[in-house]
Amino acid sequence: QVSQNELDWFHQDSETQMKKWQQEKKENRENLKALKGTVKKHSDTNERYLKTIDDKEKQFNECLNTFLETSNKFANEKGKLEELIKKSQDDSQECEKRAVKAEVSVLQTWKETEIWKLKGTIAKAEGNLRMLKALS
Repeated sequence: QVSQNELDWFHQDSETQMKKWQQEKKENRENLKALKGTVKKHSDTNERYLKTIDDKEKQFNECLNTFLETSNKFANEKGKLEELIKKSQDDSQECEKRAVKAEVSVLQTWKETEIWKLKGTIAKAEGNLRMLKALS
């Protein structure tokens, strides 16, 4: 009878332990199901973020390429404008030199004309002086 009692207690303990394990198993399944749902949500969110990142990266690359093309275009135009400015400065200096030469030439011609007029006046004065000497 003692053995029967012990056997009954063992069965009760076994049933209690079994019920406890079954409850833990049920809770674990529910937790697993909840975790799978969370994993699915995070996975979906991650995929959306990856797609958004890819789209933004494409937009960035397009903008970067446009910027680089524009930058190169403006750099080329800047180079051309710098060349034109240098050429214009060289042309301006050349024009200044020619203007100075022309002005010097005009002044020399004017000087020679005035000297010629003065020599003519001197010659007339000398002629008048000779005439006065001859008359006196």
